[in-house]
Order: sequence, then C-alpha cells, then structure tokens
Amino acid sequence: MRDGSPFAIGRLRRLEWGVVLAAAAFAALGAVAALAVGGGEVVDALARVDARTLLWLLLLSLANYGLRVLRWHRLALRLGVAVPLGRTTLFYIAGFSMTATPGKVGEALRLWLIKRSQGHRYDRMLPLFLSDRLFDSLSVLLLGLFGIAAFPEERWLALLALAAVLAVTAIFARPGLLLRLLLWAFGVLGQRFGRPLAGLRRAVRGTAVVLKAAPLADALLLSLIGWGAECIAFWILLDAMGAQVGIAAGAFVFAFSAAVGAATLVPGGLGGTEATMVALLSSLGVDLGTALAATLVIRATTLWFGVALGFVALPLALRVAAASSAEARA
Repeated sequence: MRDGSPFAIGRLRRLEWGVVLAAAAFAALGAVAALAVGGGEVVDALARVDARTLLWLLLLSLANYGLRVLRWHRLALRLGVAVPLGRTTLFYIAGFSMTATPGKVGEALRLWLIKRSQGHRYDRMLPLFLSDRLFDSLSVLLLGLFGIAAFPEERWLALLALAAVLAVTAIFARPGLLLRLLLWAFGVLGQRFGRPLAGLRRAVRGTAVVLKAAPLADALLLSLIGWGAECIAFWILLDAMGAQVGIAAGAFVFAFSAAVGAATLVPGGLGGTEATMVALLSSLGVDLGTALAATLVIRATTLWFGVALGFVALPLALRVAAASSAEARA
C-alpha cells in the first residue's frame, strides 16, 4: 500500500493505537467512576448479568449491525454502486474498527475500501455516508419518542433534535436550494474549486435519489428494527439488574444518550453518552451503582463490541481490497 494512501499501513497503525488508548481510557474512567459511587454496588449490579443475558445483548447488537449492512447494501444498489453483499458486509464491519477515532474515519475507510476494491468514485459513494448518518439519527430519535413522556425536562430538546434531523433530511431530499447554493459558490470561487464543487453537486443529487419515498421507507424500516433491537437489549439488561424501567422509558434513555453523544462530536460519543445515560437512569429512580453498571455494560456490548469485530475484519478487508486492486491493474 503506497505511503500516499489515506489509509497507508503506518497511518492505520497510529489510528488503531488511538482506538486502543480510547478503550483503555473508557475502562479506566469506568473503574474510577465505580469507586466514586461505591464499588460494591457496581460489582453487585454487574454480578446480576449472567451469561445468557450477555449473549442476548451481543446477539441483538449483531442484529443491528446486520440490518445496517443490509441497508447500506440496498442503498448502494440504488446508486449503482455494485458491491457483492459479502464484500459489503466485510467492509462495513471493518469500518467499526475506527468508530472511536475523530473525523468519522470509519465511514471514510468504508468508502476507501470500496473504491480500492471496485473502483467507484467518491462523489458517487458520498450519499452512502450522508444517508447512513441521517437514517441512524432519525431512527434513534424516533424510537426515543416512545418514552418521551417520562422526561418532561428533556422533551423539548429531543423534539428539537428530531426537527433538526428532519429538516436536514428534507433539504437533501429536495435539493434544489442546495444545488443553487453550490452553483453560486462556483461563480464566486471560480474554476479553481470547480472539480470539488461539481463532485458535491453529484453527491447531493445522489443523496436525493436514496431519499425518495420507496428507498427512504425501506431504509428507515431497517434502521428502526436494528436500533429497536439495541433498545430491547438495554431493557433486558436493566431488567436483569433489577432496575424497574419500562421498555419505552429505556428506549428514550438509550436514544437520547446516543443523540447527546453524537452532538458532542467526540469520537464514539465517549463521555457524553455515558454521563447522559447515568443521569437519566438516576432521574427514573435507578440507584447510581446500577445506573453506572448498566451504562458500562451496554456500551461494552454496543460500541466496543462493534470495534472488536471491526479489528477482526479489518486485516481481511485490506487484503481483499488490495487483491482486487491488483487484479484491476493487471
């Protein structure tokens, strides 16, 4: 792999070490927080999670990952980005390895793997990145509506976030204004930026294609089922720990915490997601030790489980992409 590649071996190694350090920081801060709130209470809550419960949590996370892969694959076909489903799965899971890095490197890695393997242009694939973020945000916020009545103080903030995501979706679904703005930018900036602006215009048009009624409904349904599985996993976990939180309220806690974590722009939502989840569970009457234990476990079986799968898939994904690239050159 050439040194000039955005994902040359040296750069990937540095990113991987960054993820390892982030995981270590998560574990260390979790241990410090547990000691601060009462280590015995946290350990007791963790002890209530048996192997069967843990297996359910991991299986439901796998269901979410699988449905998101299927969504990506079907949207790619809508855009004419033909990639075999097995290869799509490998590349998508490999992208999870970089979830805890800044700048959405994991999403960029997926696009780079497809370009290297199949030769598709970035401006043609960029709608996959945009729509992936939009559908994840929409589905999480919509699922949170089921339990919004239990959180009057956070209600308006959640509704405002949903309205903002819906507005962005509408802008890309009906991109006339956005296309005119890009044309105006071309007139102002001149031909020096002509190629990137032309690429952005193609990407905006492509995003409008996947946000038409039929693909939008299909992708949103897959997203709701996938993230709904994660909400059910959170409820199963809380029930196993003895926390009497209904599935609707649990869905809001999970969804709103994820939205806050995303809004902080910190890689993986680290810090913001965990603090929000503990605070919301405490407001429902869950004792602090159980709230912290539930937060640590659900983050381990969602975020860090995905990162671990990504680390396993990444070497194979790189080999498959390199081999395809070599075949194409030959």
